[in-house]
Amino acid sequence: MKRILNIKIALALLPFFTAFYACNDSLVQYPNDQLVTETAITNLDGANAALYGVYDVFQNYHYYGCDMITYGDVRGEDMQSVDRNGSRALGFYTFNNRTPDNVRSTLWSTPYSALNRVNSLITAFDEGRVADISDADKNNILGQAYALRALLHFDICRLFGAPYAKDKTQPGAVIADKIITAAEKPTRSSVEDTYNFIVGDLKTAMTMLSEAKSITNGYINYWAAEALLGRVYMYMGNWDDAYSLSADVIEHGPYKLISTADYIASFAADFNSESVFDVANTSTDNVNSGTSDAPRESIGSVASPAGYAELIVTTAFIDLLNEEPTDIRFGFLKPDKTGALGYFAKYPGRSGDYMVNNIHVVRLSEVYLNAAEAALRKSAKDQTNADKYLYAIRSRAIPGATQVTATTDNVLKERRKELVGEGHRFYDIMRLGLTVTRTGGRQFLNIDEGITVGWDNYLCVLPIPRNELDVNPTIGQTDGYK
Repeated sequence: MKRILNIKIALALLPFFTAFYACNDSLVQYPNDQLVTETAITNLDGANAALYGVYDVFQNYHYYGCDMITYGDVRGEDMQSVDRNGSRALGFYTFNNRTPDNVRSTLWSTPYSALNRVNSLITAFDEGRVADISDADKNNILGQAYALRALLHFDICRLFGAPYAKDKTQPGAVIADKIITAAEKPTRSSVEDTYNFIVGDLKTAMTMLSEAKSITNGYINYWAAEALLGRVYMYMGNWDDAYSLSADVIEHGPYKLISTADYIASFAADFNSESVFDVANTSTDNVNSGTSDAPRESIGSVASPAGYAELIVTTAFIDLLNEEPTDIRFGFLKPDKTGALGYFAKYPGRSGDYMVNNIHVVRLSEVYLNAAEAALRKSAKDQTNADKYLYAIRSRAIPGATQVTATTDNVLKERRKELVGEGHRFYDIMRLGLTVTRTGGRQFLNIDEGITVGWDNYLCVLPIPRNELDVNPTIGQTDGYK
């Protein structure tokens, strides 16, 4: 599925933060930093082209194609850079965002370039410029647009805003509810206001997207929006709503857990029965950011022993799996050059090409674990369903596993085992006020580089990049940075 469908997207206005593309010599202005012109979004084809352009940014290796996932993993304790010679994930692993000058600015600029795209699409509908389109098509396109806009703000706030439970009054994201031109100098809204905006967009999306039990692979549908809203509520500590939404996706959605026999191999497939929302890639897309080098920067390439071979699981994670020696998830671990397990094969590629992988943004396994955790934390604790949802994941991974009483500790442990390599662990630590604790094995950090990091350490929240502050000093810097 070629997202941009070979449509030449004309440059209508510059991306939100043009300074990044001019000031960082490691970046190039790619076609996916362009917007569909206003005159192009006048019918179904133009609206779809604009929508595909938003999904195209999600494929970018500066976003879900690689960085958003590796950031969430190597800043925790279960995955790491292989050594000090790494370049793709080493800075994330070492918390090397100590000044606004050395933060990877694309984590800020890439989502905002997508936000201008999505707002261009929404504006075209708001102004009545899209003609000859059915209500069903209009609602489907707009529903996806609102859900994607919510997810983009959610990611920005996770990266650049304080955890909601720590201090929701701190600056979060610049809320982009309209096209923002390069001449504007917006300020950041609070974390609380950012999350409220995210919730509002997801609720709007759910009123537009069909509940029909069909699976639309590679696109946001009603069930994906509902699962995302459940996840957002977990970050906000709204456990009752997090549970009801997650349980609804499990009990009434069109998805089912993959069997034990098919589980490991399923990660090499295009889509599977757990794919609530995948960022889709084919050999044509290949996480393509507009240059021939883009596939080599994808997460499959960064993780594979045949590629950059930069990502490995930690000794602590292998010890965690060894608590249940029959755990089938050992099948994801591959030996390094010394013969020790370490390389991670959740991105094995398709048809022999390790650079071609879909990215699991929302997988049904996560929804089960969300429901299990929320069931334990909600106002009226639901032990029965917490046990049921936890057991569904454990019994699939560990043949003959006995049912255990679910606790918040063993649910979080199961999240580590099940979701490793999918970009969740560091965000889980932050949303719950836990501590990143790295011990033993192949870790090569010293205490100054973040061997133990809690949410009170300013390095847990990224600084606003220097070049953005130079363009817009009113945006304000993250606490702790100069």
